[in-house]
Amino acid sequence: MDPSLTDKNFADAAREIMKTEGISALWAGLGPTAWGYLFEGALKFGVYEVLKPIFKSSLAKAASFTSMTFLNSQILAFLLCGLASGFAASIMLTPMEALRIRLVAEPDFAPNGWLEGGHKMLKQEGVSGLAKGFYPMIMKQVPYTVTKNVSFDIFTRFFYSIIIAQGIALTRGLTFSVPLVSAAVASILASISSQPGDMVLSLVNAHQGEQRPRDIYKSILRSERGVRGFFVGFKTRLLHVGIIVTLQLLIYDYVKRLCGIAATGL
Repeated sequence: MDPSLTDKNFADAAREIMKTEGISALWAGLGPTAWGYLFEGALKFGVYEVLKPIFKSSLAKAASFTSMTFLNSQILAFLLCGLASGFAASIMLTPMEALRIRLVAEPDFAPNGWLEGGHKMLKQEGVSGLAKGFYPMIMKQVPYTVTKNVSFDIFTRFFYSIIIAQGIALTRGLTFSVPLVSAAVASILASISSQPGDMVLSLVNAHQGEQRPRDIYKSILRSERGVRGFFVGFKTRLLHVGIIVTLQLLIYDYVKRLCGIAATGL
């Protein structure tokens, strides 16, 4: 969002931000981030887990009624669950992300805190100001959720199947290392699949005004960077998303076990 930082690496950009705005600038938007992702995460993981048996059963019935055996696919069920949960998460997260990005892009927008910022946006721009990033959010959140949740399911199943086929006992170490490796790989894939949508979302919400997502897509493609323009800041986001997603999926898997649900992949 800041042209003066787009060519800098992660460390240099961080130093420049702290030098010009102070270290507190790195925590800009913390309030909407905390609340937005609290409910987004609860809804996303909850919807995904609840829908898995429903979609699996529905697809099996559809396959038997129509003789289209390909419908009876666990991976297809996972994909549909990811689409549904990603869409639900987009609805929950859009206003909080709009506010978070505005607070980051315009440090002086709400000097008294993010609640003031939300009230100011509503007063000046109406509900549409908080909702204008909905379509870019879908472009970001749906691929992100599908890639993250589905790949985690697939990789854990793959690794566990190899271990069981070799007759190796599932020790505590293995039931930790398999989700850890699977979550790390899922985090990389989720970062890649959602980066273009995240870029457009940031530019749509950075400042007041009407910037249509398709116009932003065209301007990025026509820039000197071309497709690479969608991946400005990718290394920083990979670090950010990589840590978050890996921890999320490990906690998700552990909480499932605490609730009496089988570990992911088993």
